[in-house]
Amino acid sequence: MQAATLPQFGDATAFQITEIPMPKPAAGQLLVRVKAAGLNPVDYKTRSGKGQASLFTLPAILGWDIAGQIVDAGQGAHKFKPGDRIFGMSNFPNPANAYAQFAVVQEQEFTLVPDNITDEVAGATPLAALTAWEALFDHAQLRAKQRILIHAATGGVGHIAVQLARNAGAVVIGTASAKNHPYLQELGASQCIDYREQRFESEILEPVDVVLDGMGGETTLRSLDVIKPGGVLVSLPSMYKDDPAIVGKAREKGIRVIWMSVRPAGDRMEQIASLMEAGKLKIKVDASFPLREVSKAHQLVEGHHVQGKVVLIP
Repeated sequence: MQAATLPQFGDATAFQITEIPMPKPAAGQLLVRVKAAGLNPVDYKTRSGKGQASLFTLPAILGWDIAGQIVDAGQGAHKFKPGDRIFGMSNFPNPANAYAQFAVVQEQEFTLVPDNITDEVAGATPLAALTAWEALFDHAQLRAKQRILIHAATGGVGHIAVQLARNAGAVVIGTASAKNHPYLQELGASQCIDYREQRFESEILEPVDVVLDGMGGETTLRSLDVIKPGGVLVSLPSMYKDDPAIVGKAREKGIRVIWMSVRPAGDRMEQIASLMEAGKLKIKVDASFPLREVSKAHQLVEGHHVQGKVVLIP
């Protein structure tokens, strides 16, 4: 089979398309024909030698989001049958080898793709949707009528978080470039802030209960100024968790700051699939690329101007 392999960590041009042996499923595992593999910021961070790079040996195959069709099953794997379409986040943060024509996955981390959802959309979903869900409901414990500020609100995690928050009855404020404001309003945001031209802390007139921060650094520090005492900030970039300015300011203002790392969850994927099937959660695919154009896909994601998600089609 073909795979996009990484002989060494580096820039987006480091990938090579190579022929490698077909994997075989062990007990509790499934062999799937990969129909779509979603890209996430952790992919390019890992490719560059950061992110989860310490967990990989070279040459490496990146990627964790997989939508595919079951070809074979290992002993004891009985939740699905050959031919079923499934999707999930595989083996994160350890290698999952998603950038390939076939991959072996853990049965319990996956669920069925709804009939009305394409492989492309399914492949774009898992990591971002699981992250948004965990951030909002497990960590922030978001409730109806609470106010939430979501940064990068039209990006991969952001556009899903806006919808989940609105479904929960929260009031959503989102930061995005001005050209993305119409889309952000479609998603359900009550207020849109242009991060390029406006200071969000000046535009938010009433404090918020929760901030979902996908940016980190100065954005995290400034976000503490708009959160109520006793409120919560959930930050996705973990490199700032020991920043004394952030830690000290949060303690001073009585704000809980959580740096999170998502984990696979097949049961939660079932809940996400139900929302997608009912039309209550719509995943936006900005662009898709064949496997041989993996470098272009990484360059697009790394440019931070994607509306929704980018996927590879092996």
